[in-house]
Amino acid sequence: MSSLPDHIRKIIPTLGQNAAPENSAKIRELYAPMLVGVMKGVSTKLDATYGDHARQKLDVYWKDGGQGKPVFVYIPGGGFVGGDKRSDDLYYGNIGAAAAHDGMVCVIANYRLAPEAKWPLASKDIESAVNWTKAHAKEFGGDPDKIVIMGHSAGAAHVATYLFDPDIKGEQHVKGGLLSSGPYTMLKGPKPGNFVAYYGDDDSVADRRSALNYVKDSKIPICISVAEYDPPNLITPAFEMAKALVARSSTCPSIRCADGHNHFSTVSSMGTSDDDFAKFTLGFVRQCVGG
Repeated sequence: MSSLPDHIRKIIPTLGQNAAPENSAKIRELYAPMLVGVMKGVSTKLDATYGDHARQKLDVYWKDGGQGKPVFVYIPGGGFVGGDKRSDDLYYGNIGAAAAHDGMVCVIANYRLAPEAKWPLASKDIESAVNWTKAHAKEFGGDPDKIVIMGHSAGAAHVATYLFDPDIKGEQHVKGGLLSSGPYTMLKGPKPGNFVAYYGDDDSVADRRSALNYVKDSKIPICISVAEYDPPNLITPAFEMAKALVARSSTCPSIRCADGHNHFSTVSSMGTSDDDFAKFTLGFVRQCVGG
């Protein structure tokens, strides 16, 4: 059963199935009152640098005390050409706080954006951010051998490339991956401008640049999530990924459709009393690291 509040459940279908900035702004406005006090007791290290570029920065969230905690790395979306790990005082610190209150260390990382950074540079940035996390996890009470990574929207596309691409093979360095409401192939034929900005417009390289094509060679546990009111072009890829994972292992992967939610409300709900999505997400993290 979803914990989505009734007043938000009623509004979400009226916003349309899109990833427009005004949709995001409305969702954040709805959840903001539910995030009052979410940072209480949470320590932060903001804008730690993992590279020389201005976008190669990350934030760390944790609660003092204890060692050997699971480490949850979150990669935000932004349509390949935008997005930020901390666009205001609440988001995406709400995700860091939710993980910290659950006894984890959370790292939220930015990456270089298109059109300046073309495929696969965002995923190479994720590789660098994970390497930084492994090197520094113990400073915050985390276990460098218990890292699980999640990407949302374009962030999920970048995480999929990080995990599966044969030239990166990030699955060797983390214990699990969560892919939320993202595209996992380079589109062929007509493409939105933001796809062209990152992947290019040459269909002859589309298969090589599609992370979905390399799932069969992976072994890492993968969790897939999608929202009921996601844009249709971000719903279908979830089931394409699930199909590839079934073909890989002959078992059903962990998959969740967030009832009543849209593209932005799943991650915006984390840290609030609407905790169904957070419980599912952080529960998978613990499953991957053994509790």
